[in-house]
Amino acid sequence: MSDKPTPSPDAMILLHEVSKQYPGQDTAAVSELSIEIKRGEFVVLVGPSGCGKTTTLRMINRLVEPTHGRIFIDGKDVTHADVDDLRRGIGYVIQQIGLLPHLTIADNIALVPKMLGRKKPERRRRAAELLEMVGLDPDVYAGRYPRQLSGGQQQRVGVARALAADPPVMLMDEPFGAVDPIAREKLQTEFLRLQERIRKTIVMVTHDIDEALRLGDRIAIFGPGSRLAQFDTPLEILSNPADGFVRDFVGSGAPVRRLALLKVADVIAAVPTDLPSGTNAVPVDAGESVHRALELALASRAEGITVSVPGEGSRYLGLQTLLTAAAQPAKVLS
Repeated sequence: MSDKPTPSPDAMILLHEVSKQYPGQDTAAVSELSIEIKRGEFVVLVGPSGCGKTTTLRMINRLVEPTHGRIFIDGKDVTHADVDDLRRGIGYVIQQIGLLPHLTIADNIALVPKMLGRKKPERRRRAAELLEMVGLDPDVYAGRYPRQLSGGQQQRVGVARALAADPPVMLMDEPFGAVDPIAREKLQTEFLRLQERIRKTIVMVTHDIDEALRLGDRIAIFGPGSRLAQFDTPLEILSNPADGFVRDFVGSGAPVRRLALLKVADVIAAVPTDLPSGTNAVPVDAGESVHRALELALASRAEGITVSVPGEGSRYLGLQTLLTAAAQPAKVLS
């Protein structure tokens, strides 16, 4: 095991050869895992049950103590740091939410700021600000109790509480797993919008590959035996699975999922085409997904799409050309 790991300048979290061996178990829950997570990155840990993803998450804030290896956060070795100080600087969101039933929503959110010695007016302002941030009116919800909120609303409060002390790192353990599918998709959309604003370093565990593909900047897929099978962007995982396990885990719907992730701007940059005269084409924003562009074109009975490119005017892609380009490996398009 290397004695002097060096995190890169843009690394927020570094696990260096980290292992966890539980007493009485023949195999390690996590074995010599090395993974670096960049500042402001949203990383999702996904894999079958028992593969070590939840243990990995919990070792970051040392709810589970590593047997071997070292953990760095923002360049500092926290492997043996005071756990209370460490956890106060890390937001933590769990599936069960864990709101205290005897405290109001505002007081639940203000728990960590109170522990840090913040004055009551400041805590109240912060709670109100965070309720607004997660889409809950503080005038309506601040004085309520957890039992008076729906599951989805409680989950939003759980996110707000994790953000209360403005931590640089957030850990999320199946955060949307306890809500119904419709509320879950809405929460995912709102959380992505929130992350665009706050740019926290987030590590999340899920069993749901679709959730991982939708949320993650990069995805760590764990395989049997706690093996890190692939750590890459969603598009790269769909385009170039590392092995048969990853291919099977992602499933047969990979091509369709890929169309939803790939942007029109990526494709049209790789296949520049002028608009043929007399062609029926529908205008599409460059930021739209290829999947949405195809939907718009088919709904309009168009032969292709046009995209406005600053300084170049309109660019055209026929539907077949669009599909062919979208089928290219991610590395070709980039």
